[in-house]
Amino acid sequence: MEHIPCFVLLALAVGAAVLFFFSLQQQQVTNDALEQVARRFNGQVEKGVRETRVRLQFANHSAVLKQATVGDDPPQTITTFTAPWPDPSLRCEVYPDRISVLRKLLLMQDIEIGSPEFDKAFVIKSNDEAQVRAVLTEDVQSAIFRLAEIPIKFLAPAPHGSIHVKWIGGLLTITKPRAHWRYELLERFVLLSAQLLAPAMAPQGGTIEFIGEVREHGAVESQCQVCGEPLVADLVYCPGCRTPHHRECWDYFGGCSTYACGQKKCVADAGPRKRAS
Repeated sequence: MEHIPCFVLLALAVGAAVLFFFSLQQQQVTNDALEQVARRFNGQVEKGVRETRVRLQFANHSAVLKQATVGDDPPQTITTFTAPWPDPSLRCEVYPDRISVLRKLLLMQDIEIGSPEFDKAFVIKSNDEAQVRAVLTEDVQSAIFRLAEIPIKFLAPAPHGSIHVKWIGGLLTITKPRAHWRYELLERFVLLSAQLLAPAMAPQGGTIEFIGEVREHGAVESQCQVCGEPLVADLVYCPGCRTPHHRECWDYFGGCSTYACGQKKCVADAGPRKRAS
C-alpha cells in the first residue's frame, strides 16, 4: 500500500475536526431556535434521546413541533408539526410529485383539485375527494407551496426542498426533512403549518376549539398508517421509529410507512419507548 504523506493525514484530521465543530455549532443554533419558538408560542421543550419536542399553545389550539432522527441507514433528521384535526375519518396525503415513488397507500385514490399549478407540483391521495377540495383552499395551497420552498439544508443557496402533509387519525402532520434551523425559518415553518388548520378552525363560518394536549402516539397507534384500519391483530413494528403496522400492510408497503424512516425489516415487539429526559 502506498504511504500517505503526513500533511495529507493532517489536512484530513483538521477537516474532520472543522466539520465536527461546525455541526455542533449548527445544532446549538437549532436548540436555541427551538427554545425561542417555545417562548414565542407559550410552549415548553422536552428533550429525548432521538427527538426533541416543543409543545405549543396558540389561541385555543395545541400543537407539537418535533425534531426526530428516523432510520438507521443512514439516519435522517426530520421536523414535524402535528395538531388535532376534527374529522378522524379523513385520510389524505400531499407531497411533491418528484417523491411519489415513496408512497403507495391502500384505499386512497389520486385526486386533482382543479388548480393547474398545485396539481402539477403535488400528488394528492385521499379517501374523500369532496372534503379534500374543501380543505385545500387557495390559502392552504399557498401555505404548502411556501413550506416546500423552505430549504432542506442549512446553507442552501436557494429555496429547494420538499414537504409532506398528512391527515390521518384525527391529526394533521406536516413533515420537513431538515436538521438545522435558524429561528426565523423555524418560526416561518410553524406559522405556515398553522395556516393549514384554517379550514378546521372556521368551517362554514363556525368555530372549532381544540382542547387538551396533542396525543400523537395514541392517534397513530389506533389506526394503521397504510390502510387506515384499527390495529388489533397480527401487528409488526418498525425497529427505528416503533410505528405499528399490520403485517400484510408492512409487506405491501415494502417497509415502514413513516416519512423518511426507510426501515425495511420489522420486529414483532415495539420494545420500551425512550422517555424524554
